[in-house]
Amino acid sequence: MTDKATVSFRELCRELPVQTGLFSFGPVAIGLAQLWNGLAHGTTVSFHALFAVVMVAFAVLVTRYHLATFRLDKLERT
Repeated sequence: MTDKATVSFRELCRELPVQTGLFSFGPVAIGLAQLWNGLAHGTTVSFHALFAVVMVAFAVLVTRYHLATFRLDKLERT
């Protein structure tokens, strides 16, 4: 592997800001909104907290996949 093949999250944000925002920060925002919704309405917090944790895990997995495909695209360009 060459040094040209390494990519960072910052580089991904610069080149694809909309996709990075949707894939990385969108699920986290939805999880936090659901958690706040549960707190505001006085329902069981454990269910909403579990949903928020699952959404954060989903965001991590999707971001890693997005970073891997971005790296492959960068390798194909060089």
